[in-house]
Amino acid sequence: MPNPSDVRRVKGTLRHTLDQLLLVDLLRYLVVALRYFWFVKVRRRLATLDAGRGADAAVAGHTVSHNLRGLRDLAVNRSHLLVRPLSVLETLPTDARILSIGPRSEGELLSLAAHGFMWSRIEALDLISYSPKVQLGDMHSTRYPDGSFDAVILGWVLAYSEEPGRAAREIVRITRPGGIIAVGVEYSPLSQEEIVASLGYLPGARKRIASCEEILSFFGDAVDHVYYRHVVASAQRDHQGNFCLLFSVRGPVESTA
Repeated sequence: MPNPSDVRRVKGTLRHTLDQLLLVDLLRYLVVALRYFWFVKVRRRLATLDAGRGADAAVAGHTVSHNLRGLRDLAVNRSHLLVRPLSVLETLPTDARILSIGPRSEGELLSLAAHGFMWSRIEALDLISYSPKVQLGDMHSTRYPDGSFDAVILGWVLAYSEEPGRAAREIVRITRPGGIIAVGVEYSPLSQEEIVASLGYLPGARKRIASCEEILSFFGDAVDHVYYRHVVASAQRDHQGNFCLLFSVRGPVESTA
């Protein structure tokens, strides 16, 4: 009879090897596409949450309709800007409980698995869901208990909030003290007026996020140590880019926003 510990070790090695194949963008895209076809076309699981109405709504208008168009980006390659630096933090173990907010598809979740995090410990929250891994919900008010997660990823969703300070307070609440928050925000050289002229509507919040410092201000005194900062250089401001941050949190937020 084989030793049970040897069996678990072999299974773990095999699972990790298979997960690493998902680092190949094309393979990850194919896996997500097959699961998307199964859940959306066969199981008819695609659902949305309208959080953009009412006096208490903090989600920018057109958020759901705009991101439904973005579902075609199944591999979500830009998630690497947050997932890769997250995966090398020594304070974050492979069995860390991670929440992805606004992933749209499963691409970001599979990217986390490809970088070594356990699939069973990865969760997601979005206004759009077709996957059993993604709960319908609003980042401004979630049902998770305090300190539920070791890391929370806000990949290109904070710009869809009309009240980013409120979203930040909620994210800090559900992140354990010492946990990690990863934020990505897109920078566009186009003005709000030019974007409306191009698309026919404004896809994000009325006020644009303009810097990493502004992102950190939403989280206030809860920010502890900034591990990673990516800024679009001033010489490249005529091209689309990203502001990215990874930082640990120490406790309840006192937002200045």
